[in-house]
Amino acid sequence: MSRPSRNQDKLLIQAGRKLLPETGISGLSVRKVAAEAGVNPGMFHYHFKTKRRFARMVLQEIYEEFFKGFSVESGGGSPPLERLRRALLALGRFARDNRRLFIILLHDVIEGEAEVTSFVTANFPRHIGILLGLIRECRGRGLLKKAPLPNTVAFLAGGAIAPNVGFGLLERVSSRKPLGLAMRFIEPMLVSDAAIASRVDWALAALAKEAA
Repeated sequence: MSRPSRNQDKLLIQAGRKLLPETGISGLSVRKVAAEAGVNPGMFHYHFKTKRRFARMVLQEIYEEFFKGFSVESGGGSPPLERLRRALLALGRFARDNRRLFIILLHDVIEGEAEVTSFVTANFPRHIGILLGLIRECRGRGLLKKAPLPNTVAFLAGGAIAPNVGFGLLERVSSRKPLGLAMRFIEPMLVSDAAIASRVDWALAALAKEAA
C-alpha cells in the first residue's frame, strides 16, 4: 500500500492558515479544512490526528515565521534603540497582516479555548522577553526614561499593535464610515507601513523626552 503524499499535509496547513482567521479553533472543522485543501478528510486524521493538534501546528507555523523575522530585526550590531525600533515595526506589521487572526484568537481565549491559551503562554514570552531586554539595554545607556517595565512594554507594543487590531474590528463589523470617513481613507492612516512607523517613533520619542 502506497503512503499518502507528503504534499497533502502542506495543503491542509495552507487551508488552515486561510480558514483559521475566520473561524478560530472553536469554529474550525475537519471537513472545511479538507474541502479547502482538496484532500480527503481521512488524510486529515492520518496527518494530524485531531483538530486541536492541527490548529496548534498552524498557529505555530505562523508564529515561527514572525519570530524568525522579529529576531533578525531585533538583533545585529546596531545601537539598541534602533534595534528596539525595528523590533516594534516588525511587531506592528505582524499585527497588521494578521489582524483578523488576532481578533478571533482573542475571542477564543475569552471563550476559554485551552489550545489558544496554551499556545499564547508557550510563545508570547519569547518576543516579549526580547523587547524587555532591549528596553533594559536602552535604559542602561540613558536612552529611555525609567518607568515600570510592564507599563513601558504595554505603551510601546500597544502603539504598534492596537490600531491595527482595531482596524480589523472595524472590518469585521462592516463599519462603512467610522469617524465619518470611508474605510479606504482610514486604512492608510492606521495600518500602512508609514502609519506604523509614525506611531513607533512617537512612542519612542515620548519615552526619550526625559532621558538622562
